[in-house]
Amino acid sequence: MCLGSQPQAPEVVYRGPSDDDIQRNQQALATYEQQIADQQANFQTQLQEQIDAATAETEQLKADFAAETAAESQAAAAKSAYTVTTQETEIPEGAQTTAAVTKKKKPKTNLKISTAGTANAAGSGVNLGI
Repeated sequence: MCLGSQPQAPEVVYRGPSDDDIQRNQQALATYEQQIADQQANFQTQLQEQIDAATAETEQLKADFAAETAAESQAAAAKSAYTVTTQETEIPEGAQTTAAVTKKKKPKTNLKISTAGTANAAGSGVNLGI
């Protein structure tokens, strides 16, 4: 212990990355940005090719559909020489026909159960062997 000396604050020195580290990080960032730009350009090119192919296929399908429609309309025009007519005639005697459903008439039953005639006493109820 030194008596009489004044306490001194510690010396703080900031030691950050060196200039070489900063240069390498900047170069890596530039390389990354270039790779991302290349990937985006490739993706856009592939996507546009897919869109162009789908558009061409759609146009081909439309042309095929129009050709089939034209062929069917020509075939229908050729078949128009055969005409079909229908007419309603009277129902011949003995023909089987259908009719509306009707409910069956049920006969009246004669069995009536009266619950008012018996008194509740031993032996007058249901005989259960419980």
